[in-house]
Amino acid sequence: MKPDTPARHSLESRLHVRLLLVLGMLWLAASAAAIFEVRKETNEVLDLALAENAERLLILLPLHAAADPLDADRARIDSIGLRRDSSEPIVVYQVLDLDNRILLRSAHAPTTPLAPGAREGMSLHGDWRVATITHQGRRAQFAEAVWHRSSTLESASITMVIPLLLLLPLAAMVLHQVVRKTFLPLQPVQEELARRSAQDLQPISLQDTPSELHPLLETVNGLMARVQALLAAERSFSARMAHELRTPLAAARAQAQRLAQETSDERARERSQTLVRQLDRLTHLATRLLQIARVDSGVALQRQSIDLRQLAQLVVDEFPQSRDNTHQLRLITDTAPAWVKGDIDALGIAVRNLIDNALKHAGPQASVVVRVLPDEISVTDDGPGAPGTDLAPLTRPFERGSTLAHGSGLGLSLVQTIARQSGAELLLTSPVADGRGWRACLWFKPPA
Repeated sequence: MKPDTPARHSLESRLHVRLLLVLGMLWLAASAAAIFEVRKETNEVLDLALAENAERLLILLPLHAAADPLDADRARIDSIGLRRDSSEPIVVYQVLDLDNRILLRSAHAPTTPLAPGAREGMSLHGDWRVATITHQGRRAQFAEAVWHRSSTLESASITMVIPLLLLLPLAAMVLHQVVRKTFLPLQPVQEELARRSAQDLQPISLQDTPSELHPLLETVNGLMARVQALLAAERSFSARMAHELRTPLAAARAQAQRLAQETSDERARERSQTLVRQLDRLTHLATRLLQIARVDSGVALQRQSIDLRQLAQLVVDEFPQSRDNTHQLRLITDTAPAWVKGDIDALGIAVRNLIDNALKHAGPQASVVVRVLPDEISVTDDGPGAPGTDLAPLTRPFERGSTLAHGSGLGLSLVQTIARQSGAELLLTSPVADGRGWRACLWFKPPA
C-alpha cells in the first residue's frame, strides 16, 4: 500500500473560512439581540396603544351610555371591525362596572367579561392580551388577540432578518477579495523563488514584504546560507582533490612510460602500456571532476556576449584531428552573427566535452562536424549512434549507453548542467540518418 499523502491546505482558504464562521456567529448573535429588542419595543408600543384606547373609551363613555347597564343588544358598538375573518376578531373592548357587569362592548367582544378581576395595566387572559383601566367606578378593558400579536412580531422579525440574509453572500464575496488582496504581497517572494535556479542561494530580499513574514524569511535566508557554505566546502574539497591528483598521476604516467621504454621484457612493456592507459583514464576523470567543481560553483551563471563562431573555432583548434589530412573533425559556421549571452569558459567546457564524446564513441573512421548557427551550436557524427536507446537518462551522472569506448559517464551530465545555467537546452538526437549517427545540440532560447 502506498503511504498516505499529507493533505495540502491553503492558509488563505483557512483564513477565509474562519473569518466567514466568525462573521456568521457574530451575525447570528447580533440578529438574535436585534430580534429580541424589536419584539420588546413592538410589545411596548402595542401595549401602550391598547392602554390609550382603553383610556379614551372611558372618556367617551358618558356620551354613548347611561349609568345603568344596558342589555347586550343595546350595548354593542360596531365602530371597530379589525378582524382576520368573521370568526376571529383582532381587537375588542368592554366597559364594566365594579361588579363586572358589562356596560358597553364592541360588536365581536365576548358577552362575558374578558378578564374579571384583572389588575390595572397589562395582563394575559386566555387568547387575549388585555389592557385594564379603571376610572370613576368604571373599568375599561381593551384587548388584542394573542395570535395577531404573535403574527405581528414574526412579520417584524422576518422583515428584519431577510435583508441580513441577503447581505451574507455579498459579505462573503467582499471578504474573499479582501483576504486575497491581503495575501498579494506574498506573490513577489513566491515568483522570485520560482525563477531561481538550483544554484542560486542568494538571500531573499526583505524589502516590500510584510513584517509578519520577516522571521520566516530570515530563517530561510539562514538555511540557504548554511547550505551555500556546505556546498562551497564540498566543491572546494572536490576541486582540491582533483587538482592534487593530477600531479601524482602525471608523475606515475611518466614513470610507466619510462619503464615501458627501458624494459626489454615484452610482457613488462605490455603491462606498462596498460598502466599508462589506466593512468590516462584517471587523469581524464580528475579533469572532469575539476570541470564539475567549476561548473557547480555557478561559473556558467555569468553573462557576457559571446560569438559562437569564435568559441567553436577556439575549441576545435585544440584537437589535433582538425589539423591532419583525414578531416575527421570539421567546423562549419554560418555567415550570420551568432551572438549569445553566457560564460565563455563554461560554454567552452561544454563544447569540448561534446566533441570529445563524439570522437571517442563514433569510431576512428567516423566524421565529426561542428556546426554553428545563429542560436545554436551542434556536434554531429556519422558513427553507429545509439538507435533504440532512451537518450534522456544519458544526461544523468555516470550513465553510459551501450558503447565499447571507455568513459566516466560525466560528460553529458556536465554539458546538461552548463546548458541549464546558461539558459540553453541540450538536445540529443540518434540516429540522425540511415539508422546511424549522433547529434548533440546546444540550443540557446530566445530572450523573453
